[in-house]
Amino acid sequence: MARKSRASAIAADTMPVQQLEKVYSTGIYVRLSVEDNNRKEDGDSIEMQKYMLQKYVNGQPDMRIYSLYCDNGRTGTNFERPEFERLMEDVRAGKVDCIVVKDLSRLGRNYIETGHYMEKIFPFLGVRFIAVNDDYDSLTGQNGNDLIVSLKNLINDIYAKDISKKSGSALAVKQRNGEFIGAFPPYGYLKDKDDNHRLVPDPDTAHIARQIFLWKAEGIGINTIARRLNEKGISSPAKYRYLSGIFKKEPTGSGAIWQGQAIKLITSNLMYAGHMAQGKSRRSLYDGLPTTMIPHSDWVVVRDTHEPIIDEDTFSKVQKIKEEQNRLRVSLNGKYADISNKENVFRGLLYCDDCKTKMVRYKGVSKAGSVSYSFICRVYAQNLSLTCTNKSVREKLLFEWVHSAIQKQIDLTVDMEKVLERLNRQNSFQTAKKEIEGRIAAARQKLKRISTLKGSLFESYTDHLLSEDEYLYSKKSYDEDIQRLQTKLDALEREGMRYEKTLTPQNEWIQAFQKYEDKTSITREMALELIQCIWVSDYNSIEIVWNYRDEYKKILPYKEGACL
Repeated sequence: MARKSRASAIAADTMPVQQLEKVYSTGIYVRLSVEDNNRKEDGDSIEMQKYMLQKYVNGQPDMRIYSLYCDNGRTGTNFERPEFERLMEDVRAGKVDCIVVKDLSRLGRNYIETGHYMEKIFPFLGVRFIAVNDDYDSLTGQNGNDLIVSLKNLINDIYAKDISKKSGSALAVKQRNGEFIGAFPPYGYLKDKDDNHRLVPDPDTAHIARQIFLWKAEGIGINTIARRLNEKGISSPAKYRYLSGIFKKEPTGSGAIWQGQAIKLITSNLMYAGHMAQGKSRRSLYDGLPTTMIPHSDWVVVRDTHEPIIDEDTFSKVQKIKEEQNRLRVSLNGKYADISNKENVFRGLLYCDDCKTKMVRYKGVSKAGSVSYSFICRVYAQNLSLTCTNKSVREKLLFEWVHSAIQKQIDLTVDMEKVLERLNRQNSFQTAKKEIEGRIAAARQKLKRISTLKGSLFESYTDHLLSEDEYLYSKKSYDEDIQRLQTKLDALEREGMRYEKTLTPQNEWIQAFQKYEDKTSITREMALELIQCIWVSDYNSIEIVWNYRDEYKKILPYKEGACL
């Protein structure tokens, strides 16, 4: 629970077994660029990767599986992948200290980024990295092997760029032919069952998309339109796709309701007038280009490719209204420009306690023209939900409160650091610590011995030293012993971690906060490292949830004289 700070069998005892120095908590990472179709004959399939790597890790006496991380249908050309990010979170939390992949290309196909992880990030975090098919293990890798790894990373990068070039050319041809190449059709349309590149109106939502245009043509604002749809109980585009089985994860928060931005995107899309408009953004790995927005004049537009939802005149009228509103907005923004270009330090960290959506930074301008900032709940401000109440917090006050809360945490760390230093000097503490270390080593040794005996069973069976019934009975017995011992070892290791990670002056909570002891202001880096989120429950009322577990409560009993 994060702490919150509120502002306001077969005997073989004589077998010689070498004691393991360390057992790595291992994360298995598998990835496939396209959605896996579960073809078992495909050596790169997700299931085959899982099977191979689980078998590999289970055969290593110095590894045990902590978790499996699977990015199915995710490109290897960047590292913005949900499961990879979860893996790195577990690494930073100390839960994983070894990563195993099938080959280097599963980690990534970008030469520079992949090399950065292997040469900088993993060593810095103390992570052992293994690519099974490439016979690479960072624990034993030598300089000669490093050259091979670098060459393979470079080849993977070139391969990815070659695929990017070829696929980009093919997609460009489809665009010029007026074929729809997107993953999901615009709201109000479906992909034709007989032609996946052709759009047809969705009988369930086309009339809603049409009504949105008609409202906008009357001059009604996008937030008002979104509110009307929410009041009528009409599912948002994301919610509709979830209910239709297209999305597997149910949207929550602001994604579950209509928002002004969704209305803005719909009423700007030329496809609703029956014309295929694509190529609005571009990302080319081959050319080394990140995702960039393309000017309207350079879009690939093919007219009259599918049935329109709205007539041409209404669409043109809506665009003129939007252009006039945009011109007015730009002029006002220019009039009250903020020359300080102040960084949004708390971006993405503040949440509304009612609707659980991220709060946005709002620029306010006084009659005198001075600029100030507040964080507001956009859902309430735009009246998109009747259950959300008014709440906001001024950025200036937020800086003061958070800085004060951080200073209190720092004061606590100084106090607790002294407590832990005294604790670590006690003979009873060191004796208890060594006792746990000995029990862990003994449990690991016994687990390895039984695992070795289990591994020899099949050989004894094939050599006809054991009957089938004897083999199955012994295997079951060993499996039960291994499971029991692993459970015991896990508990012992958790206790050992209490000595190594918590009851030490190097406690991560202490180190993290003391790093910023001399800081007089809050930086973006500081906010991201120390704060998990900030809940806003009323006007200028906040609750801070720290990134670290409640280390203070874990140490407090020792401050009060509790025994081990």
